[in-house]
Amino acid sequence: MNISRRDRRVILIGGVIVLLLAAVWYGVLPLIEYTRQLETDKNQLESDLIRKAEIIRQKDAYQQSLAGLMAAEDRFRSIMIEGTDPTQVTSELHRVVNTLAEQHGISVSRIDASLKPERFDSETIKQNPFMGNFLKLRVRASLKCTPDKLMAMLASIEGHPKFLAVERLEVRAWNVRPDKEINPDIVVMTLIFKPDESGADKKKPSSQARLAGNPSGGRS
Repeated sequence: MNISRRDRRVILIGGVIVLLLAAVWYGVLPLIEYTRQLETDKNQLESDLIRKAEIIRQKDAYQQSLAGLMAAEDRFRSIMIEGTDPTQVTSELHRVVNTLAEQHGISVSRIDASLKPERFDSETIKQNPFMGNFLKLRVRASLKCTPDKLMAMLASIEGHPKFLAVERLEVRAWNVRPDKEINPDIVVMTLIFKPDESGADKKKPSSQARLAGNPSGGRS
């Protein structure tokens, strides 16, 4: 069969076109798709790295913040009267106030625990939740002294190495003079670390306990 030159040219051109199409279909297109997939994987990897770096940064910041809070708690607890039992700490506060009065030559006519231990009000805890871990303990003391000795004792209370605070001061006297004795009442307050456990979840009774309390299963 004789093929003309024109037909051979058409066949040759057609073959070249087929080869080019095959090369594009089986070579170039998969390569383009592979390149796109690589770009997608690269973007995903970059996003994952950025997200993990942010998590690590937040974790470091959280750990630093937690370490700061724990250090502040340790410093605060170091200046508190030792003990977590309210009765024991109140007794120690009682002794400290008596000792300070004696050091300043002040007569103590009466000293006793003032009110029950209590927590800070909800507004204070809302502003600083950490304060919800503390109980306030107080003692009330009735004194007899001159004004200068009273001022010296108040300064000693405020400057005491343990956390003490004069919560209330009442002076019932007229024509107060520096050399005239007065009869002030003071309330001295301290704190103990005692987290509030009243909000802890109580265990629910088991099904067996409920059945034991109602053997009939609720039927009359």
